[in-house]
Amino acid sequence: FLATMSHELRTPLNAIAGYAQLIDMGIRGPVIAAQHADLLRITRSQEHLMGLINEILNFAKLEAGAVPIAHTDVDVNELLLGVREMMALQMQRGSLHYDVCRLNRIDGRILTVRGDVDKIRQILLNLLGNALKFTRPGGSVEVTCDVTGDAVAIHVGDTGVGIPLAQRTAIFEPFVQVDTSLTRNADGVGLGLAISRSLARAMGGDVTVESNVGIGSVFTLTLKRGLADADARDGATAPAGTAN
Repeated sequence: FLATMSHELRTPLNAIAGYAQLIDMGIRGPVIAAQHADLLRITRSQEHLMGLINEILNFAKLEAGAVPIAHTDVDVNELLLGVREMMALQMQRGSLHYDVCRLNRIDGRILTVRGDVDKIRQILLNLLGNALKFTRPGGSVEVTCDVTGDAVAIHVGDTGVGIPLAQRTAIFEPFVQVDTSLTRNADGVGLGLAISRSLARAMGGDVTVESNVGIGSVFTLTLKRGLADADARDGATAPAGTAN
């Protein structure tokens, strides 16, 4: 049902976006400033609705076990640097201080995690998007990383509104959001964290949270170390830490 409906919904939404762009380009005649502003609102609304439909479809595929997951060694530092480039402009627009700590090597080897690079990136972008959404201008978002044994933990911390204790479990359930009265922007249908945790667990990891209301939150993505790293450690436990 969802697969069929997603096609039926996407087709007219794509048409809306296409015709709005044609009109905005002046192909149908001159466009005044007020009309340009209205067309921009139409386009933004179309993009928002398309995003919601994609979230619901992705969640349905995950629930059905229809999402393929690759299991390869992923360079953590390279991944975090790429995510930083993708989020930097949004953080700048939100007037937030954004810092990514780099953990290049452990035991003399490049640090890797075992998983699907696209899915890991999707999780991190979602966690960073939430941090941006729930942190007021002037706040900060920081990504850090540490290693314990065979596990790598990537922490996304913010100085946002925080999450009440009673909601810290519920936020990982589908269609659940933090109390919108605490936020400045609560777009979405409440599937981002549910999808992120499901993807992490499909890769043998998890997503957890620690938070204090009014102080901020730290979401942690935990994944297994890459096979090459694990084989090279000879059973030793790597010290936790970060390196700039």
